[in-house]
Amino acid sequence: MASSAATSRLRKEYKMITTDPPPHITARPLPSNILMWYFVLRGPPQTAHTGGIYLGKLVFPTQYPYKPPSVHVLTPSGRFKPGAKLCLSMSDFHPETWNPLWSVGSVLTGLLSFMLGDEDTFGSMRSTRSEKLSLARASHKWNRKDRIFRELFPELVLQEHEEEEHMRREIAGSSAKSSTRQSPSTATKPERESAGGAANAGNDQQDGGILGLIGWLIALGVVLAAGWKLLHHIGSSV
Repeated sequence: MASSAATSRLRKEYKMITTDPPPHITARPLPSNILMWYFVLRGPPQTAHTGGIYLGKLVFPTQYPYKPPSVHVLTPSGRFKPGAKLCLSMSDFHPETWNPLWSVGSVLTGLLSFMLGDEDTFGSMRSTRSEKLSLARASHKWNRKDRIFRELFPELVLQEHEEEEHMRREIAGSSAKSSTRQSPSTATKPERESAGGAANAGNDQQDGGILGLIGWLIALGVVLAAGWKLLHHIGSSV
């Protein structure tokens, strides 16, 4: 059970972080337990975590703010082992460095800064930039399967659905525009070439027919002339 000091302090911090949240950070406690907080870190642009959304949790001791919380990142990120307790200067691994003036916002801001670096610590891991970017894309699907994420951050679930729907509409619109651009010309280039070839073939056949007719008439004239000469020769002989 939380002490009155911890409860009072965490309620104030919840109001502060809701009113003025740090960049790329959302955090809120479980309704049933003020000492158990869940947070979401958004991967900043132009980083190895761009577009990623990472769920994590803070577990506060009853002696807070005089003792630090434990820090965990749950969504696979390529930077931290999912669910592992992290060894950070502002976590319960180092109570000797903890400052009671630090808050939920300062802890999570420090965590995000550490996440974007490459320093090793207990609970961290190494991966390539491409692996981190791949996990950032996969983070949305992972989060939607998590009950806590759906219950505590429903607006983010809705936002993800809206973004996916917007992307689907853009893809559908691009496909429709592509079809419209092809329709005025009635055919693609290969089809137009095929149609042109058929037309040329028809013209060639027509020209060939005329030439054939002329040749036939010439041949007929030659035959008639030869026949006339033959008749004339026969008549002369008689």
